[in-house]
Amino acid sequence: MAFLTSPRRLLAWFGCCTVCLVTTLIVTTTFQTLAQAQDPSPTNDISKVVATIDGDDITLNLVLAMMSQLPPQYRNQPFEVLYEPVLDDIIDTRLAATAAKRSGIADDPLIEELAQRAYDRVMAEAWISLEIQQNITDEMVEAQYAELAGDMTLREEISARHILVASEDEAKAIITRLNNGEDFAALAIELSTGPSAPNGGNLGFFKRGDMVPSFSDAAFLLEVESYSEAPVESSFGWHVIKVDDKRVLDLPPLDNIRNQLVEVMTSELATQLADKLYEKATIRRLSVDKVMAASEASE
Repeated sequence: MAFLTSPRRLLAWFGCCTVCLVTTLIVTTTFQTLAQAQDPSPTNDISKVVATIDGDDITLNLVLAMMSQLPPQYRNQPFEVLYEPVLDDIIDTRLAATAAKRSGIADDPLIEELAQRAYDRVMAEAWISLEIQQNITDEMVEAQYAELAGDMTLREEISARHILVASEDEAKAIITRLNNGEDFAALAIELSTGPSAPNGGNLGFFKRGDMVPSFSDAAFLLEVESYSEAPVESSFGWHVIKVDDKRVLDLPPLDNIRNQLVEVMTSELATQLADKLYEKATIRRLSVDKVMAASEASE
């Protein structure tokens, strides 16, 4: 299963959503579910107020959200290890932000834009996260797995050899010699310019897409023990290809690849969401050339 190529805008917009906000919502929900199953304790209620700053409340929910956005090497630490430093950071940030408001810099147009950008980011990521949670169900993951199980081409591998030469005429001459009964591996050692020549042109097993398209397409059409009847051109030169073996890899159990399937489905859904939003919106934007021209004109 191949990942869809996301639009460039999606890399900027959605890049950290699955890491941060999706994780935030999942971690918070999971924490609440587990906590409710345990004996009552100070951490069972995620709405519990864990600190106040001049009368403003800070909840456990916010602390858990901030924990889920830490780098993996820190995020995997026990709750009791992270709690105090994360809460300290929340308090320090709130105090500094309050001081900033009192200083008057909140009225600066750039600060207003940056604040709006931060708000937009949180709202966008939260919305996308909820869309993903609501639209990627266990049943859909199982259906995706069944589709993968039914398409053996995604798991097919071949073991092949090739002879790489500079011209089509050279490749045709090699095919003629093969037709006359000469050994493929011996000809590869003698004539091939590729790095696999010393091994008789042996490339080992590979999947579709592991090689350049023209080579891969031609190779997977061949039967075992057959070679290409016409030269195959690629960016490397001209190839004569021989297939030694074919196999279909076993599909791992669903539980072993569930996360990978969810990642693929998340990428596809995020692309669809972004495309729909762009279709509905009226967007005007300056190209980089116009921005640069305007900058030069003002100098």
